[in-house]
Amino acid sequence: MSTEESHQPATALRERLASGANVKFRQLTAETISMDRLDRLHRFLRAELRPVVRCGVLLVVITLVRLAVSNPLEAFGFLYVIPISMLAVELGVRGGLLAAAGAVLLTVFWAIVQDVSLGIIGYSTRVGTFVAIGVIVGLQAHERLKLYSDRERLIDELHSSAMRDQLTGLPNRRSWHEHVERELQRARRSKQPLRVAVIDLDGLKQTNDRFGHEQGDQLIQRAAHAWSDALRQSDFLARLGGDEFVLLLPDCTAVVAEELARRMIEVVPFEKTCSVGVATWDGNEASHELVHRADQAMYTAKAAGGGGIGIAGTSQGVTRAPFPVRGPVAV
Repeated sequence: MSTEESHQPATALRERLASGANVKFRQLTAETISMDRLDRLHRFLRAELRPVVRCGVLLVVITLVRLAVSNPLEAFGFLYVIPISMLAVELGVRGGLLAAAGAVLLTVFWAIVQDVSLGIIGYSTRVGTFVAIGVIVGLQAHERLKLYSDRERLIDELHSSAMRDQLTGLPNRRSWHEHVERELQRARRSKQPLRVAVIDLDGLKQTNDRFGHEQGDQLIQRAAHAWSDALRQSDFLARLGGDEFVLLLPDCTAVVAEELARRMIEVVPFEKTCSVGVATWDGNEASHELVHRADQAMYTAKAAGGGGIGIAGTSQGVTRAPFPVRGPVAV
């Protein structure tokens, strides 16, 4: 059998798998779109339909009160401004205009039932009043909502800025403390392995002294971006300050942690290196104790010449690997 013929079944199998994957993807996409439509409909019912129903009920109640009053020229008609204002506050100008239209129609109905001739001036006055109330209150509500939205956005930006390192854009020390505590709790419940790696750029002081702090900052930025691209989606990288970074590795085996550490060393830009210390959470220690053990492992790797990996709590020896990466260093 020729090589080409031997590859035909494998090719056909890959095509069938790809076809099945495409069908499954389309099914999942259709289900996602349907769920999204249902979710939008649910939000619409909660956000818009309920206020409209409340407004309609209140308009009808006011109309019934007007019909129950014996004097056809009663002044209860001004009460229509209440539901108009309520709906304008909820939905803005369009809500105010909708409520105003309902109030005008009910006014016409009341006038017919009571046999009252309001005339052009009477109807014009009421229409102008209802519409003006709906527009004015709606515009005010829109401006208030806009101010509230801007305020919330500013608060979010300030919070995000307070949780981010200004140089690299990575989470900072404060963000790290909040995140690691949540992950420790999750790992305690799930019994999944959790590891922490401390990363320190080698020779940053010499770079600053020789080329200036601007070049050193550029090295930090490039390294942070390269590390972020090299990590898994579930990993969490933060900058503690200076040239020291800390990496949280949830649900991570020892082999995967070492491979990620090697990858971090290999992607450091400008032909520089870094030292990495890895520690495994024992299930009881506090987060700062875990970071301290990883930090000690990192300094052990740095003392061995840098560009290596220190594994806390192991007895492995020192080996050399391709590139400037050294193998695990015992701590």
